[in-house]
Amino acid sequence: MAVDQSKILSMLEGRTLEKGNIEKMARMVESASDVEDKKKVMKHSVFFLGQLPLTAGTRVDLRETRKILYSSVPYDETEEVLKKLLEALTTQTLLLKKGDGHYEVNMKYEKSVVKARKIAKAYRLEKEKSFEGSLPAAKKMYQVGTRYYHSGDYEEAAASFMNAVNMAEYRMAYFSLATMYYEGKGVDQSLTKALEYACNCLVRGGLIADALAEEILEKLQAA
Repeated sequence: MAVDQSKILSMLEGRTLEKGNIEKMARMVESASDVEDKKKVMKHSVFFLGQLPLTAGTRVDLRETRKILYSSVPYDETEEVLKKLLEALTTQTLLLKKGDGHYEVNMKYEKSVVKARKIAKAYRLEKEKSFEGSLPAAKKMYQVGTRYYHSGDYEEAAASFMNAVNMAEYRMAYFSLATMYYEGKGVDQSLTKALEYACNCLVRGGLIADALAEEILEKLQAA
């Protein structure tokens, strides 16, 4: 499928897996009354489905979906936001809820789902490209932060890592911030902030943060 690269970012605008976008989509599903409205909402909603991680080809990986949400949704609101997302997609039969509590993609809409997944992947690539110009400076700022960290100047390290995040959403800077919030070095200790930064690293392809995210989740769930 050929997609006009200039349109990719706009196609996902307002449709990424973030709290406000999910809640708006859920309201649209709830208020759609006639056939035409429902068709429009379906076209809008399929992009949310296209961003969900799957296992075994068609089953929604709920654990990984939560990690995506943790990157932008407050920890204590994530379950409610996830519920709205799943219910909205199930209402439209884009997802099918199984007896064991899992959710499967409705392959009746296979072509639309495949298209949405390709656009979601292209969107991530375009986002990465948009930071190409500022990435070298972000990497240098990250290196500065690393030097501060190893010298014991944790406040300056945290500030440098945050600058690297602001410059280019640099995933290793997210990971370093996650570690600092987890340990309470240079910042006020916060498991929820640590989880947010670890999952921001993960959604940008930084698998190095997966073990840390799991460790943080275990502590949060045990609290």
